[in-house]
Amino acid sequence: MQTCLIVDESNVIRKVASRILFQMSFTVENAASGSEALGLIGGGEVPDIVIVAGMLPDMPSEEFVRALRMRPGGKDAVILASLVEANLGTMTRLKRAGATGFVFKPFDREAMVRWISPYSSVAA
Repeated sequence: MQTCLIVDESNVIRKVASRILFQMSFTVENAASGSEALGLIGGGEVPDIVIVAGMLPDMPSEEFVRALRMRPGGKDAVILASLVEANLGTMTRLKRAGATGFVFKPFDREAMVRWISPYSSVAA
């Protein structure tokens, strides 16, 4: 079963994304900040897919992405940055840090499935 970690300070975003991904047969974990997410991972492997907010409350998202890439399994993980708008500067910094791609808020089930399916081995 594929694993997914959602990192976003918004409880609503975490809850909605978790529900959609659970319905897609993912094992889902949540964190409200970058440091909480890194603590959840600990010394273990990075989840298969990580959805991280474009702005975290405790660290720059680019720093979080770089930290994930350095962890065991981090080079192979899919890291999707969750943005409110297509900001070229933010997107460039996140891509340079190692983000695989982007998802845009607000989202619904159809949009989330469309963004996740190319990276998923589970049926939608």
